Amino acid sequence: MPVQPVFVHGWGFGPDFWSPVQAALGWTDALMLDLGFVEQAHPASFARALQQLQAVQVPGRAVLGVGHSLGFLWLAQHMDFACASKVVGINALAAFAARETFACGIPARVLQRMLKGLSDTPEKVLTDFRNRCGAPPTGCAPGVPNLRLGLDLLLTGDVRSRLAQRAEYCHVLAARQDPLVSTAMTEESFAGLADIQWVEGGHLLPQTHVQACAAFLRAVRETMEQDAK
Repeated sequence: MPVQPVFVHGWGFGPDFWSPVQAALGWTDALMLDLGFVEQAHPASFARALQQLQAVQVPGRAVLGVGHSLGFLWLAQHMDFACASKVVGINALAAFAARETFACGIPARVLQRMLKGLSDTPEKVLTDFRNRCGAPPTGCAPGVPNLRLGLDLLLTGDVRSRLAQRAEYCHVLAARQDPLVSTAMTEESFAGLADIQWVEGGHLLPQTHVQACAAFLRAVRETMEQDAK
């Protein structure tokens, strides 16, 4: 059974976020989805990315979904776990905003303030967020409608119950010093739902810990390919 890798970036980034990991892996068959958070030469949106994901989810093909931060939350919502597909999260979260069943999450008012800021100073909202992550300014115009959709997903998204039915298909690489996804958030997100591997690092592991990410992904893909034999 062939394995199709699909990569999805997090909020405020684009598919080029994965370039260092992709160079280390050399996977020429990987599909890089674009949620349209930063404007590029080609059109991008949540709907277009979903169409591309659905197009590769066909009988007889296992999908290895790889998501960074919000990208994992989006993938876990939309992936079909038939055909032994698996989802991998890096700096990932199964829920983000605080709620009655997720007290360690980010207060909703923080995300609501960012939503308001997108109406007035979208460049500042995007730059401030990237600064907090440790990333430089993007140099591209913000894709405001898609950034709004992303914040809505972070406010409302919660895939813990869905993952509970597919725990064996989920793997997570997490960072001890992540300024956005705390250790408590990771542990609460994936308690009993995923195999978690911890490293010392921040929120940009695919940029700062390229070899660790590549080794983690290789191991998951190799397992999938062996299981398919």
